Amino acid sequence: MILNRAIFNSKAFAALRGDEVKVALTLLNKLDYAKKNSKDRKGLKMGIPVLRNNGELVLTINELVARGLSRTTATRSRERVWQMGFFDVIEPGTIHHAGKYRYSLRWKQHPNGNYQPVGQQPPGKNVYLDNGFRATKDSKSDDLY
Repeated sequence: MILNRAIFNSKAFAALRGDEVKVALTLLNKLDYAKKNSKDRKGLKMGIPVLRNNGELVLTINELVARGLSRTTATRSRERVWQMGFFDVIEPGTIHHAGKYRYSLRWKQHPNGNYQPVGQQPPGKNVYLDNGFRATKDSKSDDLY
């Protein structure tokens, strides 16, 4: 895993709390970098290393649960990391379909810039009724998926 010093020393990373740091590090660990000797240098450029696959990744709640987080905490922390600008949502995902995300540089603009996601759906919701998410009388079953 490559942890860029700019990320580690950023105000956005410093603003993350507890389990949110674990989610951010898991996200950063999933980034795929091109090898130095690779002739194909296409991808999202971030300093010296080049991200392959345009920085796209999948980060499921089950992966975060395997790292010791509860489903509710994993869902809340992943959404906070998204709000802080560490990734963009390509496809939000559902209970049966993993969401697709893309590494973002919006975190560099925290706290005074435009780091909030605009025009994006939030990452997939925690729809497990026995793990913290409670449907209200006003919510419809269609809203859960």
